[in-house]
Amino acid sequence: MKEFILLNRVPAAYGAAEANAVREKWNLVTDKWKADNVFVSSFIFPGTGQVISGNERSVRKDMVLSNDLRMVSTIVIRAADIDAAVALSKSCPILEQGGMVEVNEIHPRPVSPQP
Repeated sequence: MKEFILLNRVPAAYGAAEANAVREKWNLVTDKWKADNVFVSSFIFPGTGQVISGNERSVRKDMVLSNDLRMVSTIVIRAADIDAAVALSKSCPILEQGGMVEVNEIHPRPVSPQP
């Protein structure tokens, strides 16, 4: 089994009401994934964060949008391959709310040789 990360994005105006509307669906999905030994971990990004950018390393409280979508969470799952991970991601409730899930295989960081 390989590990994959699901990057969950929702429309910029997505808020607590939308999150609450699918909370029970998320619980059902993650409970099933846990029972099937698919779920590894998840992290929620509920609002704005500190965004550092440019050579000057400027900092501002903001959120990064891509095509009017913002990242709200990541989920790490186990799957046999990318196709299986994509199939699992199709059960993410945010898809019903105009959201998007990006699926990427997690590759370990190469270890630098010690001098």
